[in-house]
This record gives sequence, structure tokens and C-alpha cells, in this order.
Amino acid sequence: MKNGKPCSPSALSCPCGWLSCSVNKIRDRWRFVAESWFALSAEDQKEALAVAAAESGWPAYLLEKDIWVVWALQILGTDQQLLQSLTFKGGTSLSKAHGLIDRFSEDVDLTVNIQHLWPDVDLAPAVNPSQAERRRKAADSKLKQWVSEIPMPLLQGAVSAAGIPVKLTLKAAELRRRQPPTIVLNYPPLTPPPEGTYGYVRPTVLLEFGAHSTGEPHGPMPITCEAAAHLAMLDFPTARPLVMDPKRTFLEKAAAIHVSCRRGRWGSGEGDRYSRHWYDLDRLARAGIAEEAVRDGLLTAEVAQQKEDFWRATDADEQPIDYLYALSGNLQLVPTDAARQALESDYTAMADSGMLRGEFPSFPELLERISQLEEHCNAIARSLA
Repeated sequence: MKNGKPCSPSALSCPCGWLSCSVNKIRDRWRFVAESWFALSAEDQKEALAVAAAESGWPAYLLEKDIWVVWALQILGTDQQLLQSLTFKGGTSLSKAHGLIDRFSEDVDLTVNIQHLWPDVDLAPAVNPSQAERRRKAADSKLKQWVSEIPMPLLQGAVSAAGIPVKLTLKAAELRRRQPPTIVLNYPPLTPPPEGTYGYVRPTVLLEFGAHSTGEPHGPMPITCEAAAHLAMLDFPTARPLVMDPKRTFLEKAAAIHVSCRRGRWGSGEGDRYSRHWYDLDRLARAGIAEEAVRDGLLTAEVAQQKEDFWRATDADEQPIDYLYALSGNLQLVPTDAARQALESDYTAMADSGMLRGEFPSFPELLERISQLEEHCNAIARSLA
């Protein structure tokens, strides 16, 4: 309403442009019944996303993707045995479960409890690289078969039963490149990002599975859609998976970043989609999680051993990386030279995509903070030796 006169029937095109018009229209429409998000027409979904975007500060196309992230977790949780075998981890768990980062996380990292996947596995430290390699290959092979036989059919059945417009594909593990088996969920986007191109954010959700630990410490936590808080009259997907303790997430990310810095590259050699890990470390440090993690000697040793057994790596000079040595006061978290330039380009693209909300540091500021974090973590670790 504007100047005492009603707005046009379509709230989103009303001349006043007030958010309250859209909110009131939607709330009046579904005042008496909580309707499922998936029961809405495409136009109603787009209208609802616009309202949630205006209230939340997240772009509508990210809120849309977030719904599919939570839906996938919800479906996986309908199988109780599967629910107890999977641990939700990584950046998405830091934002969706712990609320420790203000970054939209589009991929779902899941650890399958290796003792459930492989009941008679020997988790004692490998006596030599050959034994570690045999164990890793066996675990990866079992995981590849498990993903195709358990979670993939479960998701396919849910898609078929609900009649929702989603395409699921199984991206086979690339053992030589250490790429895990991944279920790719493709959805038809309702809300394109600026300039009609997805660029950094694509209309896909990646469910990446690993099986190199038990996922502990972990515990059940509620997961909800970002849009739900702004559209209480609608029923959105929810989930309650086991979620990895953020201390372990910090140590795993720090170890991975150390390897990347020592090698001078990550992934294919570029900085594509890797800068998020540096952002996450900074946020975890500011929340006090980093110091707690470094002071947890037992967890540090466990993560280091798991990395030694399943993620053996070499540095730029082809020398083996000693994870325990790194986590005991010799972490390198700041990249150099060309690797830094690639990372900066990726960080800029991530920021431009709308994936970071609120205030966030410039790339030089971020690296300065990471440099201080590196020094602080190493000092603490050495003091405990």
C-alpha cells in the first residue's frame, strides 16, 4: 500500500516496492495451512524467494540452492542406518550447523564411518607407505561400490516418488587424482544470478563422500533452510545429521592448506574454489576454535595419523610431508608467488558471487590475519611439545 491506496495485485511489481507488500501477500495466502515448498507453483516459489532474499541478505539464487542442499541431507537421513554412518563435515557444516562462518556453502562433504563400511579394517598406523596405499585403495574401492548401492538409489527413489524436477548423476571416483565418488544433483534454476550466468555458483549440489575415518568427534545437529526463517508459513526440508566437531574441521583444513602451500598449488594447479578454506580458517580462529583445536593433542595426533595413512603427499621438491611435524608447530598457511595470485582471483570471484554475507576482509587483510594465525598456532603447538 502506498499513500493509502492498495498496491497492484502482484506484490513484486507494486509501484511502492515495499517489502511488506510481498510479505503480507504471501502470509495472507498461506495463513491457515503450512504448505510444502515443493507444492508451490514455480511463480510462487520465485516470489517467496524474492521475499526471503530481501529479508535475509542472501541472493535468491543462493537461497534456492540451499533448499536443495537441505533436501538432500533430509533424504539421506530417512535411512536410520545410513544416518548413523554419515558425518556431515566441511564448510557447509560450519555454516549450516555451527553458524561459525557467514559464507554460503554449496557442496556437501560427508564422511562414511570407515568401521561401518569396512568392519574388519585395521586402523593401526601403517608400518610403511605400501601398507598405507593398499589400505587407502581398498577403502576407496569399497566406498565407490557403497555410494552406488546405498545413497544413490535412496535419492533416486525420493526424486521419483515426489516427482520433483531433479536430475541425479553419479560421478565416479577418480582414484589417481584422489577425487571421491560424488553424487551430482542438478536442479532447474528458478532464479538466475546477475547477468543470467551462474559463473561461480552453478545450479548443482555436489554430495562428496569420503571414508578415511570414523568422522568423530561428532554429534547430531539440526539443519534448516535459510529461507525458512523468513517464510514461516511454508514447510521446508529439515535434517538432523551427525555433524563433525569444528575443531577437527579446523585441523583437517589446516593440514590440507599446509600441503597446498608446500606444493605451491592446489587442485589442478589453480586457485579455483579454494580460497574459501582460508576464509573459513580465519572465521574459526576468530571464534576461538583454532586455539582449542591446536591445544587438543589427542585430536591433533589422530588427524595427523589419518592424513599420513590416507593422504600421503609430497612438497614441491617431492619430499614427503610429515603431518604430525606440521601440526606440532610447523604449519605453513600462507601461500606464495603465483599460487597467491590465483588464490586472490578466486577470492574476488567468490565475493562477487554473493557467497559472503556482511563484512569480510579484503584478500590482503585475509592473508595478514592468516599469517598471524600461522604464527599463533605454531607458537601454541611448540609450547605443548
